[in-house]
Amino acid sequence: MAWSNNAENIYSFRINRVEPLYIPWVDKVLGPLRYDFFIGSLKGHTSPNNPWVHSEMFSFRPTVNFEFGFQRTIIFGGEGHEPVTLHTFLKGFFDPNDTTTGEKYSRDDPGARFTAFNFSYRLPFLRKYVTLYTDSETHDDVTPISAPRRAGYRPGIYLSHFPMAPRLDLRVEGVSTDCSTLICQEGSGNYIETIQKQGYTNKGFIFGDWVGREAKGGQAWLTYHLSGNEWVQLEYLTKQTPKDFIPGGVTQSDFKVNVVKRLGHDVELNAWVQHERWKAPVTVNGVNLNLTGQQNNTTAVAQFTWFPKLHNNPALP
Repeated sequence: MAWSNNAENIYSFRINRVEPLYIPWVDKVLGPLRYDFFIGSLKGHTSPNNPWVHSEMFSFRPTVNFEFGFQRTIIFGGEGHEPVTLHTFLKGFFDPNDTTTGEKYSRDDPGARFTAFNFSYRLPFLRKYVTLYTDSETHDDVTPISAPRRAGYRPGIYLSHFPMAPRLDLRVEGVSTDCSTLICQEGSGNYIETIQKQGYTNKGFIFGDWVGREAKGGQAWLTYHLSGNEWVQLEYLTKQTPKDFIPGGVTQSDFKVNVVKRLGHDVELNAWVQHERWKAPVTVNGVNLNLTGQQNNTTAVAQFTWFPKLHNNPALP
């Protein structure tokens, strides 16, 4: 929920611990540690223009079956608001406190702060088959654990294979950013901020969870693996946005069939067909298109990829 591939990635400086770090005494309790840090600029923002973002993640693995992690993302700076300097970076990095209105509109603004918590756990008696996991995020709180009623959640369950069908797996996820407090009204709560009005986007696309602000939804994937790099997959997606955010509300459902198949050793076919049903008020340049009732569309795509044989030895055929 903190950082996905919904938007084009940013140009950034990154430090990523590829191999686990073992800290004496600490690893006896929390297990090995991994961390990831990056900082860079966001594009497509006009209010304020050209802010920067940095994000830090720490994950631990106390047991072979349980892993958890924390992540924080901070958007700061921007033309006309505050400069991007070491001072403004450190201000947001170390400041866990609430921000007053005067501070928020000043050059001491710590930035738009979002925190995430996630875990995965292989269930007892089903460790070879079932993994339970959850991702969560909140705005202006230390962690989602400290403010569960204001957080957004994406719980899921993964069945790696069926007892009588080892090539078949199932993944089911639910997601909600429509929290149970009054703060989640009219699109407020997650993925929104007072100063950074285009906050959780890069080039106009959200880089957080696809469900966006104040909405609920879910996805499910049923995949049959023909081989290690070939599969047939059925996917279902549903999403609902309440009326207090978007007048009339929004509903969406997608059904998709995807096939990845090798046609010989060098050519791969990746094809999918998707049928979408949706109902939403649509406006273009302020003009209502009057698309009343349920709408439908179907899309089909076929992609061929060629993997040429490359040899380091020119003497080989």
